[in-house]
Amino acid sequence: MVKKYILFLFLIIVVAACKKEITLKPQPIPPVVAPDSVSFVSVKLEAKNNPGVVTTDIICSIKDDQISATIPQSTKLTKKLIVTFTTINSTVTKNDTIQISGKTAVDLRKPITYTLTSAKGTKRDYKFSVSVFTGIPILYLTTSSPVVSKDNYVTGSLVVDANNRFEQEKTNITLKIKGRGNSTWSNFPKKPYRLKFDNKAAMLGMPAAKNWVLLANYDDKTLLRNRIALEFARRIGSDFAPESRFVEVVMNGVILGNYLLTSQVEVNENRVNITEMTASDNAGDALTGGYLLELDQRKDEKYWFTTKKNLPFTIKSPEDITPKQLEYISKYMQDTEDALFAPNANDPVNGYAKYINVESFMNWFFAEEVVKNQDARDFSSIFYYKDRNGKLGMGPVWDFDLSSGNVDYSVSKDPNNWYIRDATWMINLFKDVKFRSKIKVRWNQIRNTAVEAIFKDIDENAEYLKLSQKQNFTTWPILDKYVWPNAVVLGNYDMEVAYAKSFLKTRIAWIDAEIAQY
Repeated sequence: MVKKYILFLFLIIVVAACKKEITLKPQPIPPVVAPDSVSFVSVKLEAKNNPGVVTTDIICSIKDDQISATIPQSTKLTKKLIVTFTTINSTVTKNDTIQISGKTAVDLRKPITYTLTSAKGTKRDYKFSVSVFTGIPILYLTTSSPVVSKDNYVTGSLVVDANNRFEQEKTNITLKIKGRGNSTWSNFPKKPYRLKFDNKAAMLGMPAAKNWVLLANYDDKTLLRNRIALEFARRIGSDFAPESRFVEVVMNGVILGNYLLTSQVEVNENRVNITEMTASDNAGDALTGGYLLELDQRKDEKYWFTTKKNLPFTIKSPEDITPKQLEYISKYMQDTEDALFAPNANDPVNGYAKYINVESFMNWFFAEEVVKNQDARDFSSIFYYKDRNGKLGMGPVWDFDLSSGNVDYSVSKDPNNWYIRDATWMINLFKDVKFRSKIKVRWNQIRNTAVEAIFKDIDENAEYLKLSQKQNFTTWPILDKYVWPNAVVLGNYDMEVAYAKSFLKTRIAWIDAEIAQY
């Protein structure tokens, strides 16, 4: 009986213990807050406190010590805004003036600094920046008449709203404007433009110049291909690769959408920085440069020549080239080609190395080959330069809307296989074992840094354009339509970006495998 009683008690204890174990729930661990830490918990612009400016509550982003918000209106801020916020252990001041949540109005036309202070005197600064419309800079163009030609300029003016993204000293600029491009001007409703300022001006943190370009990127539904390729080229040191900035363009009150503002390809201390020749530079060292050429099958410059391998080179600079200058540079280019195809092409003294800057050619090659740029294999926008007493270099890179798989009519739509390497001059360079060895070394130098950074660039720029692309494809509703020469029509911006990323991942993996064999 006693044994049965003991067993009964044991079973009760076991069941109770099991039941307790089953019903116990893990308790949340409260966040550890240092007794003297200070921070913002939330910051927002409430519609009820900001009538006429904010139509729906805007939750501000807080990242590290930066607060940011975008107000979806297309005009500049003209009035102060009331900010609503919560903090941890803090009072909030601006220029030593106490800020009251939901009460104090502040001028946010330029970034401000909030200072948080604890009861014990611990301080922390936050920079608060507000932008409008889509959050990127806005260019307001006014023209004296419609821009209908890529040959004739129209006078006008430009108002630059940097939207708190960049320093912009000159915000009112007089200029001339015309169309630009070839198929992009003729075939698409969203037009690209060439701007010519009356006086040099810096633009959105880019060095001062008179000539600027607005790329429409109509056939590139990611809006990113030009920007990503240019940044990659700059990162690997491709000669004179242009800077660029995304902007909204409003012309004569009409929203035209998202554009990429970048440099005109020209000889200039802030562009292609080589010696600018004059009409008197016809002998001696002066005759040797600088020259800027474009391999261009359209031959749409006043002066051009064709090599024995049927490559047409147009003269970009000097614009009014003299007969002696034309004779010199055309002979130099032919001598370069002859050296590339000579039996002693690989001779380090008298072969191709006598004429070309090998490192310049390699960087240009990677900038174009990684993204498999359609036009960069002996067709157009292939720039060469020769400075005074210097060898032939390649650059700046240009024109990437038909890259990263955005083509349906040629082998460049396949992420596998070489493309630029099979250009007329490049194919002979790659016959040289020493050149291939240098290519392998250079690839290994950039592979895990500049090449890998392409994907971070894509993600960050797509996020940056989150509102801008929506506005752009409201103005131009083409996401579900074929636009020449799209390889895919996906109907969705994020899917277009994912397609470009997928193409590049496959392509880079293929290049990895091929170069490993060199």
